Amino acid sequence: MNARFCFSLFFFLLFSAGQGAFAQCAPYFPQPLSRRPANYTINATLDDRAKTIDAAQTVWFTNQSPAPIRALRFYLYLNAFKNTESSFLKGTTRIFGQGFTGRGPGEWGWIDVEKIERERHGAISDLTSNKRYIQPDDGNAADQTVLEVPLDTLLLPGETAVLHLKWRAKMPKTIARAGYSQDFYLFCHWFPQMGVFEQNNMGIWDWNCHQFLRQTEFYADFGVYDVQLTTDKKFVAGATGCLVSEKNNPDGTVTRRYHAEDVIDFAWSVYPRFRVLEDRWQGVQIRLLLPPEHLAMGPRYLHALKFALAYLDEHVGRYPYPVITVVDPPFHGLRSGLMEYPTFITAGTFYGMPENIRTSESLVVHEFVHQYFMGMVANNEKEEPWLDEGFVTYFEDRIIDAAYGGNRSVADVAGYRFGNRALTRLEYTTLRNPRSGAVARPGWQFTEANYKPLIYSKTATALRTVQALVGEADMDRILRAYFDQWKFRRPRGRDFMAAFHAGLMGRPDSVFAQQVYGLFETSIYDALVLDYAVTRITNEALPAPQGVFGGYATGFTYRDGSGPQQVLSKVEVQRKGDWVFPVDVRVTFEDGSAQTVHWPGVEGLHVFTFHGPSRVVSAQIDPQQKLALDTDLNNNSLTLKPDTAPLWKYAAKAVFWIQNFLQTVSFLV
Repeated sequence: MNARFCFSLFFFLLFSAGQGAFAQCAPYFPQPLSRRPANYTINATLDDRAKTIDAAQTVWFTNQSPAPIRALRFYLYLNAFKNTESSFLKGTTRIFGQGFTGRGPGEWGWIDVEKIERERHGAISDLTSNKRYIQPDDGNAADQTVLEVPLDTLLLPGETAVLHLKWRAKMPKTIARAGYSQDFYLFCHWFPQMGVFEQNNMGIWDWNCHQFLRQTEFYADFGVYDVQLTTDKKFVAGATGCLVSEKNNPDGTVTRRYHAEDVIDFAWSVYPRFRVLEDRWQGVQIRLLLPPEHLAMGPRYLHALKFALAYLDEHVGRYPYPVITVVDPPFHGLRSGLMEYPTFITAGTFYGMPENIRTSESLVVHEFVHQYFMGMVANNEKEEPWLDEGFVTYFEDRIIDAAYGGNRSVADVAGYRFGNRALTRLEYTTLRNPRSGAVARPGWQFTEANYKPLIYSKTATALRTVQALVGEADMDRILRAYFDQWKFRRPRGRDFMAAFHAGLMGRPDSVFAQQVYGLFETSIYDALVLDYAVTRITNEALPAPQGVFGGYATGFTYRDGSGPQQVLSKVEVQRKGDWVFPVDVRVTFEDGSAQTVHWPGVEGLHVFTFHGPSRVVSAQIDPQQKLALDTDLNNNSLTLKPDTAPLWKYAAKAVFWIQNFLQTVSFLV
């Protein structure tokens, strides 16, 4: 039997023997959805007083490459919070708006692998003395976030290494979402996790296992997780996967066992005062863990999650997991909110959040959509974060606007209405310098100021622009084909671009399709600005025709200029950005008629000329507003009549900053 089948059978027998009627959800997939190269069992105990974890862990890692492996590499993310000399913290005093200096000795975090052994053919070899920290990205000798363990013998293609680890971790006071706040805990990037052994851009098989650097998230292999968590019985818990057993121990602790398959990570949370709300959407169990003061948000979260499940099922693909757990931290733990892990997300809200301000719904939908792109497609979030965050933001906009109304989905207060998509676009277009860099870069090359506007908002706005150009049906066809082809396979940017090109080239209008492909490619791989403007309208009254007309053959006719006057109208348009894309210009005349002209948009300035009986009163570039990437929509139109429409810009900006405050307050309180 192959290794994958053995693992799957082992876990199935293990859990089918003990779950009985207690199981919250069915934890077993009859057929693996991924290749499952890295599989884990973890038995961990939390010491609430010391804020430490003691754990025993077994890893089954299968070499699915054609190359022999000489050493294994593990992420030790918690060591990023060990001291100010780690690469994550060095050179700054604030993370996500939170100061971290001046911590006491018990407020830092770390993880230490005390022992690592390899089991092979019934024999045990101790690898502990050979382990060493490495710094493949920046050479910072003080950084301990990547552990390399040389093997006693090569791991050949097709072979499985069985490793037994004993380790201890100290949870930090909450930083970068991980850790504790009073008696609330979020355990994320908390255990020794395998890197990814894959073929790099040069065609060489090697480890992709970056240090934990600022502005980066995560990248790991798919596998099966069997995790036992022992805590004080006062805690209510939630975790990745399905709870399959719960046992009260004589010492006042409780041991809960969770199981998850075809996931890339495992996270969990405990808090004594959680209230649990449960519901279902078709075969998916929805489990909310809320502090008592946030119970009113329960129905709102459930509505948003059910809508998102149905929407993504229709437009992208089926959610394959049996459960989704949402943790809403208490106010003092908000810095752990707004993050995604497989089948487990953290939300964030405030007591008394008005029902007509739906930023909390928007945020929980955003984190849920990550289950599709971070979770199932599972691209490299460190090297190409746009493939996750940008796609997630695009679908967040679509889902929230569809659920609550496109022009009022985020806020509908005292007559002011604003939608999710508009605020996403505004975040990109109000960036201080839209030319600050391309989107397609590793996360560590961004600053905090331009990370979200470019990776999240520009990518989402580019995708929305493509949708406006080709239509929603074609967009769904292209994205569903990409999702179906690459789910559980960890694609790269070039894989999406190939799928995107193939989908567009299936259209009959190949010239236009190529233009659309070029537009999206430019939006991701270049740092250009798209900005077209109507800059001037003039109307000059011309006398009626006068003079001598005709000839000998027809006879001469004299006109004295007493007929109706003509108007010479000129509309001046400019390309203020360096990004070229053809646009339409709609020109409206005083008599109510209109004419649409096409402009290739290449020249820096172009003047359209019109002769007729009626003067031009307004002109608008991109009248259907398909080009959401245009950084200034207010200069897209010009009218000779008073117009208060641009006032929306300032009102929208106000709501935009309110939304950003709500999103980031968890890091500022």
